[in-house]
Amino acid sequence: MFDAPNTKIKNIDIAIVGFGNVGRSLAKLIVYKRQVLEDKFNLRINVKAIFDSKGAVVKEEGFSNYELLKLTEIPRSKISEFENGLRGASLKEIYDKIKPNIHVELTPSNYIDGEPSTSNILTALNLDCNVVTATKSPLVLHYDEIFSLTKKKGLKVKFRGTVMGGTPFIDLLMSLKSYEIIKVEGILNATTNFILSTMYEKLISYEQALAEAKAIGVAEADPSIDIKGIDAAAKLIIIGRLLGKRISLDKVERDDISKLTLNDIINSIKENRVIKYIATIDESSASVKLRSLEKSDPLANINGTTNAVRIVTDSGDLFFVGKGGGGMETAHSVLDDIISIGVSS
Repeated sequence: MFDAPNTKIKNIDIAIVGFGNVGRSLAKLIVYKRQVLEDKFNLRINVKAIFDSKGAVVKEEGFSNYELLKLTEIPRSKISEFENGLRGASLKEIYDKIKPNIHVELTPSNYIDGEPSTSNILTALNLDCNVVTATKSPLVLHYDEIFSLTKKKGLKVKFRGTVMGGTPFIDLLMSLKSYEIIKVEGILNATTNFILSTMYEKLISYEQALAEAKAIGVAEADPSIDIKGIDAAAKLIIIGRLLGKRISLDKVERDDISKLTLNDIINSIKENRVIKYIATIDESSASVKLRSLEKSDPLANINGTTNAVRIVTDSGDLFFVGKGGGGMETAHSVLDDIISIGVSS
């Protein structure tokens, strides 16, 4: 996809803001892929700063492979205890010093006000940094502000990791330039799809299936963003923006899957149907709803943590299946965005 000409190595300096599953996976991936990136794309990615919720660690010449791997072993929110760690320094203070080319935003989404990720992104853009983000809430709540500033500064904001993070779905959608897209619908949340699949497979209650999801790390301790459809709705809003549609989070109709009972599952089996949690956006509306599907519908056969999307176009339906996310899967999408900016800058 990106074949680099035979030129000298280009250094791309980055800062990673947010060091949870995706951030740590990205650090490992950069180590594992460093030689490939140099050989194939003539890019050397230098991680110069990493931020977590309590502080940062900075190295102006960039962290070595060994240091990056050691940083991934540090307990959460303890990054500032590493050598060269800092507490209390602002993003601007550190960026004025290290001058990164790319700001990588991986903090958790906050759908109340979009902070701190929105301010982080705007600060980075004002300091002439391109942005790569897997954090959805800034795009959901402050899309116009972010992209107005991006255009004004002549920079790039990439967000492959925000929807179906383990796949190139965003790229696919953006490539359909000659198609009239009538509707996009699909399974956009891995946690809820796992819960529903488990209820069918084992004929157990929602509560039991949720407990299983938590036990294996598929569901968070507080899964409300997934269960109430907020995560899937956020992805719909981002999809809508790519289709030229403006939809606010409160305008997306949402079902709460915790209302689903084992009797509902059993009754659907008797009717030879399958209940799925389907996110849909069309010309006039957006919703995340429990829907009873015929077994012949491809979406009815998507199980576990797999995601799938059907794009209904004037030229027929396109069906796209892949991993919805996960630390390493999303990190691949983030790294693809970094490479894309690197080879085009």
